[in-house]
Amino acid sequence: MQNISFTSLFQLIIIGSLTFFLAACTHKSPEIPADREISYTKLPDGKAPLLDYLDKTDERLAGNSAFYSLFSPTDALAARLFLIDHATTSLDVQYYIYKADTTGQVFAAHLLLAAHRGVKVRILMDDLSTTGKDENWQRLASHPNIELRLFNPNTFRTSFRNLALLFNVNSLGKRMHNKSLIADGAAAIIGGRNIGDVYFASNAKTLFLDYDVLAIGKVVPDIYRSFDVYWNSQQAVPAEDVLDYDEERSYHPSIEDAREGIELFEKSAAGKAITDSDFNRKSAQKELRLIVARQTDFYYDHPSKVTTDEKETRTHISTQISEDLREVDHDLTVISPYFIPSEEMMARFKALRAKGVEVTVITNSLASTDVFAVYSGYQWYIKELIEMGVRLYELKPSSFKKHLTKQDWADADSLSLHTKMILIDDIRVAVGSANIDPRSDKLNTEILMIIESKKLTEAVRAELAKVLDLQNFYRLSWGVYPTQSDDEIAHYGPIWSSIEEGEKKEYYHPPHVGFWKTFGTNIISLLPIKGYL
Repeated sequence: MQNISFTSLFQLIIIGSLTFFLAACTHKSPEIPADREISYTKLPDGKAPLLDYLDKTDERLAGNSAFYSLFSPTDALAARLFLIDHATTSLDVQYYIYKADTTGQVFAAHLLLAAHRGVKVRILMDDLSTTGKDENWQRLASHPNIELRLFNPNTFRTSFRNLALLFNVNSLGKRMHNKSLIADGAAAIIGGRNIGDVYFASNAKTLFLDYDVLAIGKVVPDIYRSFDVYWNSQQAVPAEDVLDYDEERSYHPSIEDAREGIELFEKSAAGKAITDSDFNRKSAQKELRLIVARQTDFYYDHPSKVTTDEKETRTHISTQISEDLREVDHDLTVISPYFIPSEEMMARFKALRAKGVEVTVITNSLASTDVFAVYSGYQWYIKELIEMGVRLYELKPSSFKKHLTKQDWADADSLSLHTKMILIDDIRVAVGSANIDPRSDKLNTEILMIIESKKLTEAVRAELAKVLDLQNFYRLSWGVYPTQSDDEIAHYGPIWSSIEEGEKKEYYHPPHVGFWKTFGTNIISLLPIKGYL
């Protein structure tokens, strides 16, 4: 028998262990019983009582849809809690991220109390961010009126969970990015916000600037039917088939905890801001006024997008909305926190500029982004965008700081853009969960609503005009960098223009970013990972 050295034996053990681990990590969704329960949004008998608070519109609804903009984080959370607290029949909850922080706990407490008064609650969560929360989810879902399903779940719940994701990025790397809350099949909130403190300025050092809309009318059935499609899909797995359920764990002790938690939150600065919010005041007095839109188109990726080849575009939103976004007369404004345009979008921008259409792109700066790897992909397009005449703005992390420091409910000392919106001329607003990047286009599932309303679009543009200046954003141009002597070769690159303390200032490197973050971003930009960003 051939002698095997200790080193060789150790190598064989390592190789064998890795082989076993990789085999174990091969992603398989839990077996789904053939007789799994299929369910649909439960509708009230007759008119939903919550609509009594939402029946004031700028013109007669008459079979159309109507919308209320949720710009501020306090209004956005107040509106969600309002829908939960006024639902009488059903709540359908669909989110990509649901943090177990103050906002997440308060949101869950309101859901639990709604279920306890007889409302049927269905929660569909993407499974990417549920790490360490299985016990919380199990306790919530133990209520007989709450059903939980996890989208594209990872069978590894604790150990090796992240490694399983790493070795199965082509399957586990595709996520459900949809965000919606539907009450009684009568009112819905969709937009860019997940559930967590950073989206609602509650006990977080960073605030994500975002935008949602509250919708009633004709479009709401389209929204809840899309939820039903996801809920009943093969990718949405009942929690009991994924979580390690403990039959002894019960929701019962949580009811009093939920009431106490809500009462404690309402006494906090953040809770008082929600109570005193514009939305709460107007809804309590039945003075909310919604804007009617004559035409609204709702689109969603099919859930099977995460199991099909990324080139199979029949499941993608992009193939559905191309015509809507092709008709631009004079102005196109794109707001996306993560912006990496496709070649098709770059060609469209070029064609629009050739027709004289003003094109504006608003995104994060390297200093304000929470995902600097995306900036590494975006920075390759800066020169071409500027040269074709696109107006390019990047958010400063210190924007609106004076306003925030005046609010006793806001702990944030920096901002990051999270809004996903497209404004088309003065007549259409596109809002939803989709970013302008390869991940939203090819990998994740998304929802998008295109609202045709001159009044709503002009209102959104007016809000944008209040803040889109060099006090809050960097305006990018392309030009020659200063040289130390006349003998030096001219160097060209992006220039960030800003106004700080009343003085105009120009930067020739990403502003207010340390050497290592800039260096790391440049290194990442050389890696072949654009399709995953």
